[in-house]
Amino acid sequence: MIIIQHISLFALAGLLIGCSPKQDHPAFGLAGETKIETTTIKVETIQCNMCVKTIEKTLTTLGGVQTAKVDLDRKTATVEFLPAKATLATIETTITKAGYSANDKKADPEAYEALPGCCKIGE
Repeated sequence: MIIIQHISLFALAGLLIGCSPKQDHPAFGLAGETKIETTTIKVETIQCNMCVKTIEKTLTTLGGVQTAKVDLDRKTATVEFLPAKATLATIETTITKAGYSANDKKADPEAYEALPGCCKIGE
């Protein structure tokens, strides 16, 4: 009985180790460390700190995004993300759906209209 329990424990341990996320996968390095990419996106339509908070909050809810830091003075967003879960295109689209431009992509018109007045250009 004890031998069967030990064999079962070893089999379970082997299964868990074999199914760990440290296998060869594009998002993982050789030592099993997650590869995080960083990109900087132009967000030229931001106007105020409310814009900064909106974009940062929106991006951090996107799967795969680890951090998002928006610089109001430079009008850029620096984003750290897992390329297996998010892409530059999905990050840009997320920003445009929040009402802001992202690199060469224009803001979604309906989302832009829903922004507070302080977040709109020239208002």
